[in-house]
Amino acid sequence: MNDFLIVIPARMASTRLPGKVLADLNGRPVVEWCRRAAVRAGLGTVVVATDDPRVSRALAPYNAQVVMTCAKCVSGTDRTWDAVRRLSRLPRRGACAGIRFVMNLQGDEPFVSPVTLRRVAATLRRRPDCDIATAVTRIGAREAADPNSVKTVLTREGRCLYFSRAPIPFPRASSRNGSGPIYWKHLGLYAFRKEALERFIRLPVSPLERRESLEQLRAIEAGMSVHAVEAAGPTVAIDTAADLARARRRAREGRAENTKGATTYG
Repeated sequence: MNDFLIVIPARMASTRLPGKVLADLNGRPVVEWCRRAAVRAGLGTVVVATDDPRVSRALAPYNAQVVMTCAKCVSGTDRTWDAVRRLSRLPRRGACAGIRFVMNLQGDEPFVSPVTLRRVAATLRRRPDCDIATAVTRIGAREAADPNSVKTVLTREGRCLYFSRAPIPFPRASSRNGSGPIYWKHLGLYAFRKEALERFIRLPVSPLERRESLEQLRAIEAGMSVHAVEAAGPTVAIDTAADLARARRRAREGRAENTKGATTYG
């Protein structure tokens, strides 16, 4: 059943690394790597959401669907919802016909595994109490200390209790054998029930969201249920020039595929 829509927000005006979504990785843009992973997941329709025609032009050589969104979207989730609204207005409702779940996959995670996307989707389907599903990966204490790596604390059932740029949980007392806490790094993807996404967008920015500059805290403060699964393998989120250099080294080990026939909406 094609009830899943994957939206990949692609913003050119990134604060730390402008234009990163179109940076070249082994002959194709970063965002195209993300899109292909989403297509391979086999969950449903995949669209790229952007407000910049350069993204649409860059994806023209590939078999991509692009929806033009409002330039005033302040976050990837806002852009995702704007894409859903615009697609819903198309004749026959376009890519949104019968959609029950919407995934927001950030356009700067070129090596995200299709298996990870399927795990996240399965969590949302399996748990009727889950409003939002996401993914995490284990990291060490050094990376946990980096405020650019967003951490979360999980219950045994995988429910996210909090997200922070600080290293959480705090290692007040390590065990006698020298082991410390398990740090979980949050990855840049969210899968929403469609009604949960609409509710989230209507919520005001929350105090903790403003303090940490993390929009997922808006959901936590509103009492929404967020669950996480462990990612299938390491990822590279491109936030800095050093990240991009590391991604390029990794991309050289892969093989590029080429398809044609992009479709742009809006």
